[in-house]
Amino acid sequence: MDISGFMHKYYDWVAFETFVKDLYEGDGDVTVQRDITEIDRYGAKRQTDVKIVRRSRFHRFTTLVECKRWKEPVGRDRIDVLASSIEALSANNGAIFTTTGFEEGAIAYARGKGIELFVVRDLTPQEWGLPGRHISLHLHVNAAEFRNIQFAAQTIALVDGPPGPAELNIVLSVDKALDPDFDLFSVKTGERGANLVGILGDAHGMILSALCNSVGVLDDGKQMTIEINARCELDFTGTEFHQLRLPKLATRIERIGFEFRAHVGQSAINVDRGNDLDFAVMVESYVSDQRLIAHRRMGDAGIVFQSSNLSNGEATVTEEVLQNGALISVNCSPWVGLGSAVADKIGVTGQLIRIVVETEGRKPQLSLIAQPPATVQ
Repeated sequence: MDISGFMHKYYDWVAFETFVKDLYEGDGDVTVQRDITEIDRYGAKRQTDVKIVRRSRFHRFTTLVECKRWKEPVGRDRIDVLASSIEALSANNGAIFTTTGFEEGAIAYARGKGIELFVVRDLTPQEWGLPGRHISLHLHVNAAEFRNIQFAAQTIALVDGPPGPAELNIVLSVDKALDPDFDLFSVKTGERGANLVGILGDAHGMILSALCNSVGVLDDGKQMTIEINARCELDFTGTEFHQLRLPKLATRIERIGFEFRAHVGQSAINVDRGNDLDFAVMVESYVSDQRLIAHRRMGDAGIVFQSSNLSNGEATVTEEVLQNGALISVNCSPWVGLGSAVADKIGVTGQLIRIVVETEGRKPQLSLIAQPPATVQ
């Protein structure tokens, strides 16, 4: 028995008739009855699975519905039986609901008799929205921090006498990235340029993406933290904007070396979109081409209907969609850091990662020199 959808819940004719009855409940001023037996105009008994009486201000309309929870498609003979009941009970129209479809020729025959034919079925993955009802993905949340930052720089005193030690107190934060005290100046024109902390933040994001994109799903996707360590260098020799002005001295930065410590937090995303639903099914007309998704949340009394714009259960996919088992990688802001997290596995890169800083006008342009993927142990 397929329990990936909801139709297995309506495994017998009673459950299926009750389900169809519920589809009509609450649709305006209606009275809906299930399994009703009446005497027709010729004095014979006729049984109806579901009878719907709809009232307007001046009229009353009666619809007779047959529900067929069969293993085989419904044939023309059942259409004849329903058409006879409609005439004998003075009903206005009728419909047949099934879960298995209709025999060849039955649809055209029913259309000629003015009888609707509906198939009730589980939703396809396209109708749920790809990748389907059940979503199973791997998630990597990536964060990193700089360590042991060292400057290769030339310093010029701006005051008489010893300037004393130069303390930069660089902290990766949004505030520091906007602090004019960390703006870089052109060594040619003295013009103010980009912020040093902002450049470090951009380099942080570039290195983090390069390292973590080289890490796939590890250990069948079990929850864990992976650490990657790399030696990095920020090269300012290709830009004129590399002078930092401090209160007592000016520093001409050539290169900044640092250790880059990244953490990849691996976890799983498992979602059942139908978890809080009593059911979600497609009600598809084979006569009038109506397609309605019907769903009801657990604990709710009413059913919600939604039109479907898909044709024959198929979607035209114009954009790449996630597949179950895919990996989603999310990078944290440079200002986040690592905190006290402890890694389960450790990886290293064996080659220096270089970020070359150039400029287009005053705007910095960063280029990452390719590096080998990390080896995780």
